[in-house]
Parts: sequence; structure tokens; C-alpha cells
Amino acid sequence: EIYDPYLEAWQQEATTGVPPPAFYGGGCTSVHESLLWYGGLDDKSCFGTLHQLNTVTLKWEELHQSTPQGPMDKVGCGLVSFQGEKVGLFGGYGIPTGLTQPGSTFTKDTRYSHSGGWTNEFHLFDLREGVWSSPPTTGSRPPPCSYFTFTAIDSHRGILFGGRTEHGWTNDVYIINAQTMHWTKLDKSERGPWPVQR
Repeated sequence: EIYDPYLEAWQQEATTGVPPPAFYGGGCTSVHESLLWYGGLDDKSCFGTLHQLNTVTLKWEELHQSTPQGPMDKVGCGLVSFQGEKVGLFGGYGIPTGLTQPGSTFTKDTRYSHSGGWTNEFHLFDLREGVWSSPPTTGSRPPPCSYFTFTAIDSHRGILFGGRTEHGWTNDVYIINAQTMHWTKLDKSERGPWPVQR
């Protein structure tokens, strides 16, 4: 469905191509005239595929990665565009593949008997080369979490707010600089009113 701000109405439009297999909980961002969608969940399992919707032709395409090992299958992750050339993928909830990204942490969800949990892995996908990379980062990386907001500030920085961790919902704020690969956690004590956990 597409919302037309001039008509102030939703319209249903048919799409073609290969849509994502999951129907909720994926990470989504815009790149030029396209929307990118990673992961998500159906009624049985999480996915680890990256799809692109051309908003002009309304055609879906699965972006096949040329690297053998990308991010884990997950839901509740965040996707953000950097300079329209790369997208950053952070966090989420899923079942690990057995290969842990250096510098990242996986926290098992002890509320359930399955092996799922939260991750704070961070990957970059090069849209030109079709390659996932796992760049080392410095600074205060967010803890394993899911269902946060992850939004571009400018061409090379993304801001992350809130999300669910093993301890519940949070209202922490982090900024990633994709040029320096450095995470910064904002100090709540130095600022004014702060949003509640969500």
C-alpha cells in the first residue's frame, strides 16, 4: 500500500518480482528510488535475505550476496543507508549461525527453550559490489537489542534509539559514524527531558 500525501489516502498497488518471504519485523531503509528490506519473520522462522523494491516500477528483487557469510537470520533489526552506496545493518533477534562477528555479542533469551536471542552485530552491505563486510568498530557499541529505531542523520552517520534487551526496554541513544566506524553513546545526564523506554 502507498500513502499519497496530496490525496491524504492509502492506495493499493500491485508489485512484481521476488518479494521478501517475511511479512513483519524486518529492517527497512530508503536508497535513492528504492526501499531495502532485510530479514523479518513469518509464522515459523526468521530470514536473512536482502530485498529491494524499486518504488517507480514497483518491482521486487532479491539482492544476492557474493560473500559466503553474511548477517544471521533475524527479526527486529535496523537498516540505514550511508551515502546511497552502502547500508548498515545492526542488531536484531534470532538464532545464531555459529559464526560470531568479531567484537559482537549474542545474548540468549532465557525466557524460552529455543536458542534464540539478541545480537549487536554490525554489518555493511556494498550495493555496487553485492558484498557484506564486518568492519571492526570502536567506542561504545550498543548492547544486544532488537526493535529499536535506526535512522540516518546525514550521509555517514546513523542514530539508534531504544529497543528491547535482555533486561527489558531501553531509552539509550547511540550514533555510528560509518567513516570512522566509531560508536558514541549520548550522555542522558547532560541533556534535558529524555524519552521513556520503548
